[in-house]
Amino acid sequence: MKKRIVNYPESSQLFTPIPSLKLYDYLTQDNLKTLDGSNLPFMTWPDGSPCLQANAYIIKVRMQPGRGGNGPSRFGSKGGTFGDYAGKISHLIRFCYYNKLNFISLSDDDFCEFMDGLRAESKPNNPQQLKRNERTLTSIGRRCLNFLTYIGEMNQIKNFVGICGTISIEMVSSIGYRNGKAFTRSSIHHRSFRTASAKKTRRPIAEATIAKLREGVNEISTSEFLCNRRQLMISLFEELGARRGEIQSIKVAQVLAASTMKKPTILVTTLKRGGTGLTRELRLSPPLVDDLLTYIRVDRRDIMRRFKGVPDHGFLFVTERGGRALKADTFTTEFSLIRNAAGIEEQACAHLFRHAYCTNIVADLIAETKALSPDSFRQTLMTNKMLAEHAMSRSGHATLESLLDYVDAAFRIKSKFEQVIHNVEVANCYERYERRRKRLLQDLKNGKISKEQYIEREEALTAAMDRDLLAA
Repeated sequence: MKKRIVNYPESSQLFTPIPSLKLYDYLTQDNLKTLDGSNLPFMTWPDGSPCLQANAYIIKVRMQPGRGGNGPSRFGSKGGTFGDYAGKISHLIRFCYYNKLNFISLSDDDFCEFMDGLRAESKPNNPQQLKRNERTLTSIGRRCLNFLTYIGEMNQIKNFVGICGTISIEMVSSIGYRNGKAFTRSSIHHRSFRTASAKKTRRPIAEATIAKLREGVNEISTSEFLCNRRQLMISLFEELGARRGEIQSIKVAQVLAASTMKKPTILVTTLKRGGTGLTRELRLSPPLVDDLLTYIRVDRRDIMRRFKGVPDHGFLFVTERGGRALKADTFTTEFSLIRNAAGIEEQACAHLFRHAYCTNIVADLIAETKALSPDSFRQTLMTNKMLAEHAMSRSGHATLESLLDYVDAAFRIKSKFEQVIHNVEVANCYERYERRRKRLLQDLKNGKISKEQYIEREEALTAAMDRDLLAA
């Protein structure tokens, strides 16, 4: 038996989202009805030629009902959930391409060999560490089996993927929960799948890591604009708990409108909801509003004036060269650069700020409800619909179960809130101002501001904090 190629090159992405696309849906009374396919991924083989079967599969998934007729999410530079699907079946496309196999000619042993090849891959910068865990591998395998099921339908081959099929699977039942209600769900299992690792935990970013990131910003920033933009970027992720795309979409007009409100908020489109237009409010603290206004009126304005020929798109974050709107992927690149400059070994990406934010939301509720154990608090959330909806609206989660994942971590930090002060709003207020005091002192030490400026800003911070504490 010929040995298969499993260590094939993965440097190039096999899909590109199409920004504007209309799909044929149906014809009625001589009128052609179309379906929005904007940002759907266009799939190719590794040599750049179109992969017709994969593109037909992507269109088939788009045609399926669900999420108000919009299908899975297509938001973002990589196509959202569709991009995730495209990335997963790309592994199978490479396997078939380099081994000169047709999708429909795959056997059960071929699929096992494909999965074993993925399982054996290690990280490029650390050969001793596996590239994927079993949970990730199973997710890739199930999406590829879904794709191969469609391949069987295309070729009118019955039971190509199925129970006792050419590629043999079995259905496994389990109990799931959605917003506190139990339901039975079935999932595909293949013999190449292994027992998944323990449930993925939500690790919030540590305060010490955030402090190192801020120090790293001061070290690597080649201009005052970059330094201020990066510091503001960290502040937004730290205080709002938003996703990359939600931060990227913030516009200057929203901030200016929020600055006139008694309780400043901005409205963002909630991601991971299939692009259905659902929104949620992000609360802005007064010191964060001040930071945003300073950035808009000084740093951003200077950049946009430098490039007068470029129409102002209105987005908050702009590039230093060209004044273009910053892309969501740029935030990932920025955090990677800052993390390396700061010498941080542990993970320190944008999404860990969201985990910290969600953990703090749950910790707030634990303190307010005076819950005695994680289990009792979970029960409270599942039976108190108003409390659960309030928490989910703040965090932007679609299901209660996603929020419950943070309960154990929140109980570990609960004492922090109880020791500082019983009123959670006041505790959060203290923390916000203390972070700014530390940065102000660091600016003084680094010579960025004079002693007089330090005293003036410190007095302003104290006065603002006193006003907020009184309101709280």
